[in-house]
Amino acid sequence: MSRKKPRILLYSHDTFGLGHLRRTLAIGHQLAQDLPTAHQLLVTGSMVAGAFALPRQLDLLKLPALSKRSSGKYVARALPLKLSDTLRWRERLLLDALTSFAPDVVLVDKAPAGVQGELLPLLRHVKTWMPKTRLVLGMRDIEDDPATTAREWSEWDIPRLQAEVYDHILYYGDPTVFNPADAYDMSAAARARLVACGYLGRSLNEVDRPTEHVRRELGLTDQPLVVVTAGGGGDGFALLRAITDAVVGWPGGAPFHALVVTGPLMAANKRQVLRQAQAASDRLTVLEFTPRLFTYMAAADLIIGMAGYNTVVEALSLGKRTLYVPRTRPRQEQLIRAERLADRGWARLILPEALSADTLAAQITLALSGPAPHITASLDGLTTVGATIAGLFDLQPQSALALGRPA
Repeated sequence: MSRKKPRILLYSHDTFGLGHLRRTLAIGHQLAQDLPTAHQLLVTGSMVAGAFALPRQLDLLKLPALSKRSSGKYVARALPLKLSDTLRWRERLLLDALTSFAPDVVLVDKAPAGVQGELLPLLRHVKTWMPKTRLVLGMRDIEDDPATTAREWSEWDIPRLQAEVYDHILYYGDPTVFNPADAYDMSAAARARLVACGYLGRSLNEVDRPTEHVRRELGLTDQPLVVVTAGGGGDGFALLRAITDAVVGWPGGAPFHALVVTGPLMAANKRQVLRQAQAASDRLTVLEFTPRLFTYMAAADLIIGMAGYNTVVEALSLGKRTLYVPRTRPRQEQLIRAERLADRGWARLILPEALSADTLAAQITLALSGPAPHITASLDGLTTVGATIAGLFDLQPQSALALGRPA
């Protein structure tokens, strides 16, 4: 492809949490840096996409939002529509975006067929009428346990899409930590399209305030800072309630300050419970949402989270002590990820069934008294993604040129 102003369509279905959106936006920022003349269109169902800083020359197309229940079933999030009607509407919007924007590259996050197959008409149109458009699949480090993944892939014919429809599969993980080709028995054709990018590591240049400024904002003196995040917050209340109970009930006062970020998707009544806990302790700060979470994490002595992809990658990028209480329903993905990291000594792990204020307090004490982990994971994923996409246009990424190295 030789278009001087490349067009890239990004699909992020975003039915639960913020992980897909944040991952896609991180890639969008990298592409804006590597391909400064490119125009990007992000198609997403996220209700909060506009709350984040957007790359230059990227626009948003908002799809009617879906929500994923704990059972794994989807429903319309806010509109009084049947799921089938909502999906047909989303399909039409996606196809219209494709034909109107006419992208050179379509980059799909995680779901090869889209939610409930909603991307299949778009994929069919590209293969039939837009043969020069490249289809690229972004693959999260871990999908789910192998048996569940095989069942879901079979239902939506994912092995065929990987082997015959997508031109490239960008793996956003480190195969030495988890090898998806072996775990999910990917075909030889799919393996040939697989590009092991490494985790989509964050740059320390994204930390926009020094640690001392963050500590001053929170009124800290010499006590450690523990940052607790539940991602979007849709299912993180148990973890956050446990940490607030631990802080409020700590004999003599907690020997650290906890910054708890609920996430914008947590129910209002649950946020209120956490704010009431904040009123009971001067060692606790509760925020609903901040686009500067990475800056707070950079100032932390310990990070506690649920082992979602972005939280893990940010903690790995910072080399911080971490403690994870993973979600285990409807997917095992976070549990598998947390176990792999704990096995390498990169994190501590509390299983959800063992979570309590007391177990959390004990693990926090151990974590704060121990050394920071020695991280050896591959974290160059964004650079590799940028170089791979730039290579589709026979261009060298601008970030590589700035560093004086080949793509």
